[in-house]
Amino acid sequence: MDMEMIIDNGKQESGGLTFSDKENRCQQLFQRTADSFGGIWHLCTPGVGQPVIFRDKEDYIYMMTLIAICSYELPEIQIITFEVMSNHLHMLLCGRRDVIMTFFGILYKKLRIYLAKRNDVVNLKRFECASLISVESLESMRNQIVYINRNNYVVDPDQTPFSYPYGANSFYFSPLIKRCSEGIFGNLLVHDRRKLLHSREIGYPESWILCDGYISPVNYVRLDIGEGMFRDARHYFHKISRDIESYKDIAAQLGESIYYTDDELLAVLYRICKQNYKVIGPSLLPFKAKQELARTLHFDYNADNAKIARLLNLDRRIVDEIFPLRR
Repeated sequence: MDMEMIIDNGKQESGGLTFSDKENRCQQLFQRTADSFGGIWHLCTPGVGQPVIFRDKEDYIYMMTLIAICSYELPEIQIITFEVMSNHLHMLLCGRRDVIMTFFGILYKKLRIYLAKRNDVVNLKRFECASLISVESLESMRNQIVYINRNNYVVDPDQTPFSYPYGANSFYFSPLIKRCSEGIFGNLLVHDRRKLLHSREIGYPESWILCDGYISPVNYVRLDIGEGMFRDARHYFHKISRDIESYKDIAAQLGESIYYTDDELLAVLYRICKQNYKVIGPSLLPFKAKQELARTLHFDYNADNAKIARLLNLDRRIVDEIFPLRR
């Protein structure tokens, strides 16, 4: 059974499939994806130490369109999902390692040209040092997709994993936004095409759908493969909103600091309180137990002092004594 048949059958029969049937379908799709394209990779550029690159909506729109252009120019790769942050980039890609790095090289070169034309002197030395993580299993594939799709949400309280506009995250299991269209590339005047692409070269698919000022990810992101890695939409929602323990290892592999929202850490605290201390919440803990939990939050969940004090209802000065602030 080829990959397209696996995907199509999953869409048609998912309502009547058992849990095992759905898992087997996902596993088949994962294996066929890995075998067909030569590997699956999480590409990430470092955020730590990299100055802000994308400063306004125009910059983000350019980067969104640039990813579409590079994807078209290297059809050997398949983009499963991605998210553009202010100073770094996350992408889940299928293809041979050397082709993935060629893709990134083209993207990096075009970005430098754009910044030079903008008269921006942003240092891209950190951005240039992209790392690749090989994705070796179905569960890892799921975790990588979710890690990328929730990346902005955990640092911006005004976003949800479904609302951030500069990536493919908002298109996952969202039929309405997939149908969003502000027009067709081929209907634009030549001047407007060049303005959109920041290039005189306009030989790209006229059928490209536009969305929010850029080339929509529905044109080039393999949402069918990405969504097919989950049993159904409910499974994806659980992973992206509740299964937060899965992302620490990914962050460690990438050399990133993992971030959790207050609500996510509260869920962790209540679970630890019930399992380890036999109480229903942190408010019922003695001071010594709160100190132990503070260390757990600091070392295992990368919580800052203000968040620790807030979640455990501790005096901030006490927390600062346990974890002295760096000068």
